Amino acid sequence: MKKETLDFEVALKKLEAIVEKLENPEVPLQEGFALYEEGMKLSGQMKKELNDIEKKVKILQKDAKGDLQEADFESPDHE
Repeated sequence: MKKETLDFEVALKKLEAIVEKLENPEVPLQEGFALYEEGMKLSGQMKKELNDIEKKVKILQKDAKGDLQEADFESPDHE
């Protein structure tokens, strides 16, 4: 069975809808847990996609002579 992946924006909208549902105190426990599991899967997928994109991003930095040099991008919270 092929694992389905969603566009980042679609996954984000689904995650936002899940969070909104989970904020409702009248959601039954089993439904809430299923929503939580789905949200965690979406969150993991989105994090992986962001990490993959981050690896591809390049930045231009000036060297000591003032020439532009290409370098890998590392976010401030890069582990």
